[in-house]
Amino acid sequence: MKKLYCLIMAMVIVSTVVFASGSDEKSSQKSIAAFDSNASYTVSMGCYGDLEKAYTEVFASEDFKSKFPNVTIKFQTSDFNGHHSRLTTVIAAKEATNDIEALEVGYIAQFVAGGGLTDLGVAPYDGFTVGKDLVGFAMSNATTAKGKLIALPVDIAPAVLFYRKSLIEAAGLTVNDMENIGSWEEYIEIGKKLTKDLDGDGTIDQYAITHANDVAMVPLNGGKGGWLDAKGNPLEPRDKFFNALELVKRIRDAGIDGDMGAWTGPWVESFSNGETATMVNGAWFGGALKTWMAPDLSGDWRVAYLPGKTMAALGGTYLAIPEYVKEENKVVAWEIIKYLSTSPVAQLITFNTIDAYPALTTVYSDPIMNEGVDYFGGQKVRKIYADVAENIPSNIVSEYDAVILSIWNATVTSVLTEEMTLEEGFEKAKSQVLATIL
Repeated sequence: MKKLYCLIMAMVIVSTVVFASGSDEKSSQKSIAAFDSNASYTVSMGCYGDLEKAYTEVFASEDFKSKFPNVTIKFQTSDFNGHHSRLTTVIAAKEATNDIEALEVGYIAQFVAGGGLTDLGVAPYDGFTVGKDLVGFAMSNATTAKGKLIALPVDIAPAVLFYRKSLIEAAGLTVNDMENIGSWEEYIEIGKKLTKDLDGDGTIDQYAITHANDVAMVPLNGGKGGWLDAKGNPLEPRDKFFNALELVKRIRDAGIDGDMGAWTGPWVESFSNGETATMVNGAWFGGALKTWMAPDLSGDWRVAYLPGKTMAALGGTYLAIPEYVKEENKVVAWEIIKYLSTSPVAQLITFNTIDAYPALTTVYSDPIMNEGVDYFGGQKVRKIYADVAENIPSNIVSEYDAVILSIWNATVTSVLTEEMTLEEGFEKAKSQVLATIL
């Protein structure tokens, strides 16, 4: 009887502990207060580039103010590298960050590996439901192989070919030629006609493209995910990656690129002084041309599909809530992220302000998307952007993506500088990746 009494008491104690534990868990969940439309909130937001400019317009809109009259937004904005460097440092140190942090898509994989971002796919968040109308590839890029949603896409960058109409025509080509480039081989042949010694002094004055690297990531869908196949094997299928490396080398060997460093003074000036005839980039680049890189060339710059109608993305912005943000701040931060990502008003204001193409597919049928754009000679470029956006393949990011991308970039450079052959470069890259992930 004594043994039975002890056994019963032990069971009671265990049951009490388990019940208490369960009660504490439920209590903890309930302690995350719901968004209160009558309370006052101040939300801090970390941004880079022109994002603050766009979101300031959004937050000043009547639509936002009517929905969030009780929310004040404070920005911390810096340049692209400075912003991501700060964010990487503070998250690694588990220090306080802004309530909302913007991420360029290229940094998603880094935080998959290191953690530090709130999973927006589980309660009390409902990110997968909220994101049902956001473009599929962008949602995939924000989702880890284990199913965690670590950010929500707010804008994307469908890749297209920008070109100077006047330089095209001076080379004996037409707009129709540029709009129907059937392959990258055809593009290289066109590029040879666009690369010229204009003054006859023996030095090339006009190039088809700024740098062979401009196309390095296009066949790889921007290099955002997709480095591992379904079985976890890197750089497979082989042809996909080898052919991408080969394309970069063929452009360099054809002598049609200016070997210009991106965002240097000469690089920027080349888009207005006639030195560059075409550019492969995301839709956002049109805004840069229009507002500060070549504002005086309205009507001369145009847009076409990439050669062979290659569908890819080159850039994009995601909004995340760092893990170490206070729970009471996460609730309102989530409401603001949902608004910026899924409100047609917010998406269109952002697009009109900085040409950041919407991630929200429901606005692709908005009348504004069918309007001609004066800067591009009245061309309906937004229809091209939408078509590309809806056909970009989806990739799942992995914790190895950042290091694989670094290895691949080094390989591209080695091949371009002829330190290695294509075969040597590919095999070395694969061996380095295998040594990293095994």
